[in-house]
Amino acid sequence: MAVKRLVWSALVLATTAACATPVAGKPVAGQVTTAQADAEVVRWMNNFCGVANYLGASGGFTLGTPPTDPAEAKKSLSTSLGRVVDVLNVAVHDLDELTPAPVAAADTAVEVILEPLSKARDKFVLAKSTVDEAPELTLDIFGAVNQHLTEAVTMMNDGVEQVGLVSLPDDFREAADQAENCTK
Repeated sequence: MAVKRLVWSALVLATTAACATPVAGKPVAGQVTTAQADAEVVRWMNNFCGVANYLGASGGFTLGTPPTDPAEAKKSLSTSLGRVVDVLNVAVHDLDELTPAPVAAADTAVEVILEPLSKARDKFVLAKSTVDEAPELTLDIFGAVNQHLTEAVTMMNDGVEQVGLVSLPDDFREAADQAENCTK
């Protein structure tokens, strides 16, 4: 449940950092023209928001109630960890593809998210391999897996905290209004 909240928090922070703030007031009568953002920046923002949307739609990580049969419990845990690894592999790949950004200042936003997600993914991979390599789920194995999961969640939380400290350049936030994945 904590990872699910973490992913949603990352999504909200990433989307908030990427989107323009609404302005209070009344519309001006007559024709209002808005500047078109650079096409490359709009494309980049569309992809950036697409990663955030993907993470949010992935639903996070929940163990649920494990099966009572030890072999089924091991298989279920391995499958759940595998899904998280798959989601993080896609997110890490797609974030990595966003660099270099059209403006170097946007690379910082990607790096702040990419580094902890990569480290968290590596811990989830380690947890899955610990489960897969164990002949059975003993208390020692479960303790090791739990330690890897705790470290992964901590890394993701660190990344979410860092996201709050970074903002995208103004032209990127303005481009979010024209990027389909940012306006959903």
